[in-house]
Amino acid sequence: MLKSFVLRDGALNDKQVGTFTYDTNMKQFSMTISEDVPKDELPLSLEGFVNRGKYILSNENVLRWIQGRICPPGRHNITEILKDNGLDEYDEFGLLMVTKGKCDKDDLYLDEDV
Repeated sequence: MLKSFVLRDGALNDKQVGTFTYDTNMKQFSMTISEDVPKDELPLSLEGFVNRGKYILSNENVLRWIQGRICPPGRHNITEILKDNGLDEYDEFGLLMVTKGKCDKDDLYLDEDV
């Protein structure tokens, strides 16, 4: 099953800056950064990809992006964090959904209303 989201930036009045998908069967991520958003308006977490000419991100690139937004698996209280958020095991997508992709590094978030 494919789950699709709009990637929005709260700092840009909730402007769409990309799309995000997750294939629950294959456990694969993909992301596309909108080419019509000027790169100097993108948060640093996306600008680095665009500076390297990457607007379509592979599973590995998206996973790296996600890992910068969620608790790492080795965090000392990860078991409690997972339990508090209704997760039985460490799952990047599950943790990302808890916060809808928000983190303290930028104003990006995932909008399920696609």
